[in-house]
Amino acid sequence: MLAAVIVGAKLYIAHVDRTARAEQKAADAAEVSRARAEGKVADLENARAVEAAHAQGTKEANDALLPQLEAARAGLADYARRLRAQAAVGGGGGTDMPGAPGSTDLADGTDRFTQLDADLNACATAVVRLKNVQDWWAGLQPSP
Repeated sequence: MLAAVIVGAKLYIAHVDRTARAEQKAADAAEVSRARAEGKVADLENARAVEAAHAQGTKEANDALLPQLEAARAGLADYARRLRAQAAVGGGGGTDMPGAPGSTDLADGTDRFTQLDADLNACATAVVRLKNVQDWWAGLQPSP
C-alpha cells in the first residue's frame, strides 16, 4: 500500500510538473509572439517616419531647385524662340532649318518642335538636378 501511495504521488507530481511546463511554454510562446508583433509595429513606425522624412527632404530640395529650374526653362524658351526665328527666315549660318513649323516629321504625326521642346525641357531639368547633386557632393568632401 505504501508503494502504491508513493507511485501515485510520483505520478501526480509528474503530471503537475508536465502541466506547469506546458503552461510555461505556452506563456513563453505568447510572450515571444507579443514581442515580435511589437517589434514589427516599431519597425513599421520607423519605416514610415524615415519615408516621411525622405519625402519632406525631397520636397524641400525640389522647392529649393524651382528658381533654378525656372531660370533654365526661361533660357531654353528664349533659345528655342531664336532658333524658330532663324528657321522662319531660312537663316542660321551654314545649315538651313526647315521653315514650316507646322509640318510633321515624326512617325506618330506629332509636331517636331513640340517634341523638341519636351526633350530640351527634360534635358534642362536633368542638368539643373545634376548640378545640384554635384554641389551637394562637393559639400560632403572635406576641405583641403
